[in-house]
Amino acid sequence: MQQAIDIRGETPEAMALAAIHAVMDESRVPLVAFSAGKDSSVLLNLVLCAAAERVKQGRKALVCAVHSDVGVESPVISELAHSELKKAKSFADRHGVGFMLRIARPAFWDSFPVRVIGGRALPTFPDTRRDCSSSWKREASAREIASLERELCAQGWQRPVLMTGVRRDESAVRAASIESRREESRTIWIDSEGRPRLSPLLDWVTDDVWMYLGLCNSGVIPSYSDFEATMDTYRAAGASGCVVVADAESLKNSKPCSSRFGCWACTAVRHDRSMHEMIRSDPSRYGFMKPLAALRDFIAYTQYDWNRRTYVGRTIKDGFIEVAADTYSSDMLSDLLKYTLTAQAASGVPIISAAQLLAIDARWSQYAIAPPFSALRIWKQFEAGARWFPPAVKETPKTPVPRLGRIYVGDWNDDITSPLEVTGLRMPSWEQFSESCGPELKTLNNGRAVFDVEGDSEVDEEAAWLFLDFEADRMLQERASPQQYWTTGYETYLSFGVVRPAKGQSSRVDEILRRAQWRQRHGLHGQQDLRVLQQRLTVRYPQQGDFFTAEEQPSLLTA
Repeated sequence: MQQAIDIRGETPEAMALAAIHAVMDESRVPLVAFSAGKDSSVLLNLVLCAAAERVKQGRKALVCAVHSDVGVESPVISELAHSELKKAKSFADRHGVGFMLRIARPAFWDSFPVRVIGGRALPTFPDTRRDCSSSWKREASAREIASLERELCAQGWQRPVLMTGVRRDESAVRAASIESRREESRTIWIDSEGRPRLSPLLDWVTDDVWMYLGLCNSGVIPSYSDFEATMDTYRAAGASGCVVVADAESLKNSKPCSSRFGCWACTAVRHDRSMHEMIRSDPSRYGFMKPLAALRDFIAYTQYDWNRRTYVGRTIKDGFIEVAADTYSSDMLSDLLKYTLTAQAASGVPIISAAQLLAIDARWSQYAIAPPFSALRIWKQFEAGARWFPPAVKETPKTPVPRLGRIYVGDWNDDITSPLEVTGLRMPSWEQFSESCGPELKTLNNGRAVFDVEGDSEVDEEAAWLFLDFEADRMLQERASPQQYWTTGYETYLSFGVVRPAKGQSSRVDEILRRAQWRQRHGLHGQQDLRVLQQRLTVRYPQQGDFFTAEEQPSLLTA
């Protein structure tokens, strides 16, 4: 057992409380980053207890907390976090402490369903960049913290002090990062972005943390919670009746983002042992996560299944377009939508909202990934009772990214005669009403005229449900003709006000639409047959000369 009492006679609790009180003495507000893990739970309780003590002394006290909800968090942790935060608010109210909470969520278009199933990017895999940690957590939290700072400063408070439950003894890597940032446990320190910070638990060891929570559980220390649910979660993840042993075991399964439990959809690890361990430890309690685990495993294990990728590149360089495995193919995206809707129904865990569904559908259309309203059609089948489960697949071995060669296409701005006219961010059928109810035109810097329809690009949930309830059937019957450009779906959502280009993004959206229409004219849109692409190659890479022969790779030629 590690020594839980400081050799100088001060307990870790007393030292942390003294540092927190010092911050409050400067009329600064503590801003706690809360994850519902053991360390952030200790920190939040310390801050609330310090604030309650100040109220007893007749002084004003305010506590702020920010929690990151990425949308695909472990449902067990998500439920725990929201339950504990309710208890914290109740504790603050009982003791006359002001309590402000901010929930940080990813930007709409960065959310898992829209980003991955919408076809914008692949999931985060073990050998790729951790974009999810940046866009889902750090950037989202930074936005909420900045908003909170402005609100507090407007009320006359000084800039809040951000506090986290980081500890030096968590790992050698963590200790090195702490040292490089010059973190302090007793005095305010300034981070690289100029924010005042404090790390009250910096010198706590694991036994200090569990001893503190144990004393809270037994009622020795005043607390907003008995932390029984927190300890149960650690026991389940570590498969042990002793929470300290379970904590040590579950530490071995930490995600690359340092989260012990992480997201159910996390594919930054090849095997999510913590989720499977929870399911195995108590099927009656955690068995509902089996569909989520199956979907996660399917995504993780098919990283190198090149049959599930699109092969037409996104850019044109020197008149050539690259033909190589890239993001997910149209068929794979359709499968992911089907599997995700099914997992949502089977587990009871919300994953795709109505707004996200229409955003996926709009994006598939905007980029000519699939025919108009393909996602909507899948949703209608799902609503009628259809269910699709991901196949149990073995992990596909890592192989080099297949690169077939290049196709000469010239300038994508060409004016080749075609039955389909490239219109971009304009729609002739809507434009004829510009003098009455239609949109006005504006001229871009490049001289092109486009609809003046910029606004909030996030799809409104209420508007999405109205579209699904009153327009979906008609759209599927009237506006999904294969003779039209596939961008018709996006244009329809635009005309109904469901989607909008963000401020200053008209030029980019116009280019995306025109490029998608250009792809369709040249037969380079949607799901591609690799045999056809091979025949169209202008330049065939010699190092892959025999890679895509039917005899050697038959599965790759069944796109």
